[in-house]
Amino acid sequence: MPFINVTDVVMNEEANELKEAYNSNLKIKAAIDQFDNECRLRRELTEARKQKNITQMQLKEMTGLTQQVISRIESNTEISPSLKNLMIYANAIGYELSLQPKKV
Repeated sequence: MPFINVTDVVMNEEANELKEAYNSNLKIKAAIDQFDNECRLRRELTEARKQKNITQMQLKEMTGLTQQVISRIESNTEISPSLKNLMIYANAIGYELSLQPKKV
C-alpha cells in the first residue's frame, strides 16, 4: 500500500477552495490581484536596483529615504509604501513609474 502524504491532500483541498473563492468572489479576486501586482512591482524595483549594483545603504544616501523605508518597499509586507517613496526610489535607480492599460 503506497504512503499517502496527508499534508499534500490537505494542501490540495485548500488550494482548490482558494481557487474556487478566487473565481467566484470579486472582492477576493480584486484583493489577490492587487497583492500580486504589489509584489511584482516590489520585486521589479529590487531587481533593478541590484542590476545597477546599488546597495540599500547607497540608495539611502541617494534618496534620503531611511533604510527601513527602502527595506519595506522591497519586502512583501502588509505595509504599502507611499507613492511618493516609490517614485523617489524608482527615480534614484534610473526608472519612472507609469500607468499602463491592463493586459486582458
